[in-house]
Amino acid sequence: MKSIILALALALPATPLPALAETREDRIAAAEVYIDMALSDFDMEAMIGMLYQPILDQVTAGGAVLTEDQLAQIKALYLEAFQEPLPALMRDQAGIMADMFTLTEIKALNDFYATPEGKSVMAKLPQLTAAQQPALNQFIGTTMQDLMPQVLAIVNGEEPPEPTSEPTGQP
Repeated sequence: MKSIILALALALPATPLPALAETREDRIAAAEVYIDMALSDFDMEAMIGMLYQPILDQVTAGGAVLTEDQLAQIKALYLEAFQEPLPALMRDQAGIMADMFTLTEIKALNDFYATPEGKSVMAKLPQLTAAQQPALNQFIGTTMQDLMPQVLAIVNGEEPPEPTSEPTGQP
């Protein structure tokens, strides 16, 4: 029996399995590389524009006409408020990534985003989010109108009312 155990022990790899050998610090370091790479090509101004564009859309939908100066002031206001904190907040995700992903997964992200295609994808992510945001906002708003009376009824110990519209499942 001892010879079987010895043979099995010798057959095992001399180094620990990667998932067992990696540390949180290793994952954080790899995630920081990913974040630095992502932020270097990230269009922060476009991301910040996503934050105020829905407000501008609501204002103009209400009939207001904004001047170029007003638009520039709003843009400057948002840039001043978000241009430094957003990258800092994004850098904080290294710890979250280290807790969610393996070192192999983080390195795979790094490898992808180091390619021309990965850089292109990263640069387009704010545009993708901005393009989807209006439909997502409308879907959430409509759905919340139907859900809130039901949630309040549950909280108040009442029988929830029937929904007023059929959710489509589509934003």
